[in-house]
Amino acid sequence: MRKQRLNVVMWVLLSVAWGHAQSESEIYGVVVGISKYAQSASNLSYSHKDAADMYNLLRLHTPASRLKLLTDENATRANIIKAAEELFSRAKPEDIVIFFFSGHGNHGLFLTHDREMRFTELRSVFQKTKAKRKIILADSCLSGTLRTSGPAAKTNADLGDGVMLFLSSRSNQLSFEDSFLQNGYFTWYLMAGLRGGADANLDRIITARELFDFVNPRVRSENNGRQVPVMWGRFDDNMVILNWK
Repeated sequence: MRKQRLNVVMWVLLSVAWGHAQSESEIYGVVVGISKYAQSASNLSYSHKDAADMYNLLRLHTPASRLKLLTDENATRANIIKAAEELFSRAKPEDIVIFFFSGHGNHGLFLTHDREMRFTELRSVFQKTKAKRKIILADSCLSGTLRTSGPAAKTNADLGDGVMLFLSSRSNQLSFEDSFLQNGYFTWYLMAGLRGGADANLDRIITARELFDFVNPRVRSENNGRQVPVMWGRFDDNMVILNWK
């Protein structure tokens, strides 16, 4: 009986310590969405709204001073890299940095408003930040190529520990928008999960595994397997993505 009581006391103390650590951490985020491109033939319908909606969700958890929203003509390669370098350099080891992108993608790169931005450029920014939790969320076609193909594949292993990529589609798949939802399918279910839908054990915390288990089957079902989100990186399945209390 005494051993059981000691175990309970230890569990409570650890829970309090973990909760305190979480309350001390901050979120830094760069949120990008591009519907209008310099080449108008490439325009999308809802990527700018994907970003605005994600920004508003994150604003519930962190001040505007720790976030940067870039859409359409403001989402140039130079502006995106500058914002990521400035914000993520402020993060402490206990903090979390999030890069969200919605727009066109291709093999190993994102298409910004004015030109391409290779994943290796973003990887370089991530390597410099002190934050131990680093997340890339991408709602773009062929986003799975960020982990599987092209010249960036070999260097992606250098992302380090605590880096999670959650990508909207496999390396040979498109990512779809929906006129009823007015979002990309991936973004819609990603936000639904982060708002609490992914909290499978009802502890008010969203972990990496919970988020994947919520988003992946729903997006896959909506598109009859034509779009299958993938999660990749060196991170603990129980890594906390968001505390949605």
